[in-house]
Amino acid sequence: MSAAAAAEPATSSASFRRFTAPEAVRTVMHAIEAPIWCYGVSADPSPGLLPRVLEFVAKRGLVPLSVHATRCVERDAGGIEDTLSVDLQVEGLDPDAAHHVGNCLGQIVGVRHVAMSRRG
Repeated sequence: MSAAAAAEPATSSASFRRFTAPEAVRTVMHAIEAPIWCYGVSADPSPGLLPRVLEFVAKRGLVPLSVHATRCVERDAGGIEDTLSVDLQVEGLDPDAAHHVGNCLGQIVGVRHVAMSRRG
């Protein structure tokens, strides 16, 4: 047998096996199909705001899919508007828990507005 022939993969159907994903992978794939809850929080800038926002997700044993925070300072004739915007995406919440998290986010000191939506 030549070296070139030995290097080529076998193409007979007997050499292929059916792939079955492990249980952990199937669980992750199921979670991907779950709805993603998106929260937009607008608040007064404060060093403790981000941990307080993340606390409501962490208490449920979840890790956010995405967290993005931006501080925006705008100057106009009325003065200076300083705002911290936090966008948060979470999966693994049922609708009741997701609404409860949204309500709790609105109760954080310094939060001006909370927007919530469901994706998926």
